[in-house]
Amino acid sequence: MLHLCPKCKTASLAALSASRSGPKSEAAPVPPSRCSNCRGVWMPHGALSLDLGLPKDEARAAKPADDPDAKVGFCPAGHGLLIRARVDASDPFHLDRCGTCAGIWFDAGEWARLASSEWMQHVDELWDPVYRKRLREERARKLQLEALTQALGAETAKKVIDLAAALKNDPRRSIAMAYLIDEMKEGEV
Repeated sequence: MLHLCPKCKTASLAALSASRSGPKSEAAPVPPSRCSNCRGVWMPHGALSLDLGLPKDEARAAKPADDPDAKVGFCPAGHGLLIRARVDASDPFHLDRCGTCAGIWFDAGEWARLASSEWMQHVDELWDPVYRKRLREERARKLQLEALTQALGAETAKKVIDLAAALKNDPRRSIAMAYLIDEMKEGEV
């Protein structure tokens, strides 16, 4: 039976071969499937651990003119809009998941990219608000350190970073901060 593809919105989502899928995943209205048009993959919750014969080294095709990440996805089981989560990789992309059945949509090539990374074991965390907040904070921190290094130069930035780390938990850090401010004022005239 063909289901509607979350991105193409046509009846082009066909179940992956049962002979390759091994044991059935938990009962799902839409089984693990692949779209014959856009080559995206639908995985119901719990099916990620199954060996479905999907190539883990599938070559990433060039992004089509109509970027699938820019399209809104709909759950093929009819639960509504899919919720997006960013996968921070060298070339970031978004995964889409149903908030009701927890099925995940992988645009063409995303399955292979995720399967060949550490993200596959932590895929559910991508939609966890606490985890996402921590990722945003880590990205902001990285950008801050890059800007500091660019502004001061690598050697001076390292000294400032090391000093901040040394003073971070020191209860007398205000004395050191006051000294630094005073020293900086001496240079201003």
